Amino acid sequence: MRLFLAAWLCHLAAASLTVSIPPSTLLPNPHSLPANTHATLTTKDRVLTASLTRSSTLVFSDVPSTGPSSYLLDIRSGEWVFAPYRVDVAADGTVLGVWETFRGNPWDNRGAEKYVVDVVGQTKTDVVIEAKVVGRKGFYEERAKFSPLSLVKNPMILLAIVALGITLGMPKLMENMDPEMRAEFEQHSRSSPITGATNSAMAGGGFDLAGWMAGTSPGPMADADAARGGATGRDTSGASRRRG
Repeated sequence: MRLFLAAWLCHLAAASLTVSIPPSTLLPNPHSLPANTHATLTTKDRVLTASLTRSSTLVFSDVPSTGPSSYLLDIRSGEWVFAPYRVDVAADGTVLGVWETFRGNPWDNRGAEKYVVDVVGQTKTDVVIEAKVVGRKGFYEERAKFSPLSLVKNPMILLAIVALGITLGMPKLMENMDPEMRAEFEQHSRSSPITGATNSAMAGGGFDLAGWMAGTSPGPMADADAARGGATGRDTSGASRRRG
């Protein structure tokens, strides 16, 4: 008789906690959750488990409490991640409050409030809260898709396009150029040091570094100076004789 009375008193002191999973942007259809989805209430000396029902709820029909205690509410699913909660229960089994909690943080660091009892010591009622879906677990990395715009973002491709544009556009520009401007452009091109060095290399002339350092052979820019002197009409032989 005493054992039955103790069990009956324990049942009276038990609180009921229902966790519903509403539709959300991440999870539009909660009924698509796998059947092994369940929730656990964990404290220092006990672990309570509730399975997923057809109405997308997890019901803890009895949350026993022999004294003021605090539980960690976890919803476990194979594909989805849910926010954890802190559940405080009074000595008489009344659920005092439910808050979001954060893993790796102090237990007193409580987040958003989900439920708080209005008056301490009031008659115990069944508590219903809504679960929050954080995200979906990703087991595979999605392969990057090919986009033609990625070629335009490549600096080497941009340089090739610019070089191709100059190669195709310069002849058209030369055709539309004024004759006097074209003659001036050709004269500057012939007197350019780069053009002189290129012509010397094409003619088979090589630069004698040892002779130039000894003062017995002209420098690498001698041909360019001679070409520039011929174009401007200046006499550069004096400078050559002074170097000799």
